[in-house]
Amino acid sequence: MKRFSFLINRNYLFVGLLFAIHFFLLVSLRFTAWPEMLTWPYLILKEWLPYEDIAIVHTPLLLADLSIFYKIFGVGLIQLKAYTWILILLTDVLIFWVARKLLGYKEAILALLFYIPFQIFYEGNGLWFDLGLAPLALLTYYALKQKKYLWIGIWWGLAFLTKQTAFWFLVPTGFFLVQDFKTKKIRKVILGSLIVFAIAFVIFLVLGIWGDFVHWAFEFGILKLPRAEGQIYLPGLRQLFVSLVPFVVLIPLFFEKGRKNLDLIIWALFGLLGAYPRFELFHFQPALPFLAMGAGIVLAKFIDKKSVLVLLALGYLVLIYVLVGKLWLKGTRFFEPEVLEVAAYIKKNTNPGEEIYVINAWDSLYVLSGTVPATRPWIPHLSWYMELPGVQEEMVSDLTRNHPRLIVQGEYDKEGLGAYRPVKVTEFISQNYKVSDKIGRYLILTPAYENFVFKYLPE
Repeated sequence: MKRFSFLINRNYLFVGLLFAIHFFLLVSLRFTAWPEMLTWPYLILKEWLPYEDIAIVHTPLLLADLSIFYKIFGVGLIQLKAYTWILILLTDVLIFWVARKLLGYKEAILALLFYIPFQIFYEGNGLWFDLGLAPLALLTYYALKQKKYLWIGIWWGLAFLTKQTAFWFLVPTGFFLVQDFKTKKIRKVILGSLIVFAIAFVIFLVLGIWGDFVHWAFEFGILKLPRAEGQIYLPGLRQLFVSLVPFVVLIPLFFEKGRKNLDLIIWALFGLLGAYPRFELFHFQPALPFLAMGAGIVLAKFIDKKSVLVLLALGYLVLIYVLVGKLWLKGTRFFEPEVLEVAAYIKKNTNPGEEIYVINAWDSLYVLSGTVPATRPWIPHLSWYMELPGVQEEMVSDLTRNHPRLIVQGEYDKEGLGAYRPVKVTEFISQNYKVSDKIGRYLILTPAYENFVFKYLPE
């Protein structure tokens, strides 16, 4: 008995070591601090209402959770990293736990070994909505396998409130429910989702933002945004090939006796659909738990074949080497020295909570300098937002009324997203502001009071 207990403890020590390795890699490799993950919660904590005062096209659960975290621990890069890494490590634990319950200990270990490097390979060292969707999708799958029908609805409802692309997981969920169709089961799933949505609906009504939520998250985010000019970004053949190669490991599941694990392929494939229409590797995150568990099953079959095992180990080491060579100690994306210098300049030359305006530059400058936007609602500097009817006119009206003492403008690129110039806003700025300083590619603009005009003020 003592020997058996020792083996169990040793096995779980190995699992703990894997978690520690993943954490070490996350800390040591480049982190992506998406500006929205700081700016949106920061403004919410400044009592700006989401959707009404901030144009957000995503559903709100991740932002609400992150705002609560910031409320407790403060807003900043360290806090963002801590939240992100806790979420990733919890996903590690969940993958191991679900795989051990459904597949076995050996498969769970192999799934975790597979997941750790590919979680980083698919740009997972940074918080975005897809990262938050991954564990909720896995919990939906686990509830389905355990036939916990009310929980299927609850977990899927929470997933949809994290990101709308959770819709795609309804397809494999519905497919497996129909195979054993019973009205009572379907009602429980629907009830679970309705409980989640009803709570969210009441909160939206209390805050008075239901109409704005529907406008940005559904009318614009689902019906208009995917077709907007510049929003669609499809990969080249090489990029597509590299991104899909890891999924080749799932092919043996097609030939498995009884195809009892074919559902993992289906869930992985539907987890990929969030990469359309704007292809980015981090959109693959919701598919990775299913890819990892499928890989765990396949690799377990070859674990005793030394030649195959050596080949797999070499491939694993090459992947780690590539990631380390590319990302090792590369700092934090969007927190480059130039950005920090601009933020320090703003902070030195403004008062806490002062209204400024940032155009064609990272919105996290507001957070770093302790300022807020002079335009309300806050609209992203992207053509598919700013070319909406009336948006620029309203922004110009706000700028005229608030006449911020300082505007930060990034130099425009010759092509790409950084080349977009909102005509009416830039015209107003050029007529009423002058360049007073420059930090790298960032222009510091202050009012040219002798020329300041108020013709845009509403009558």
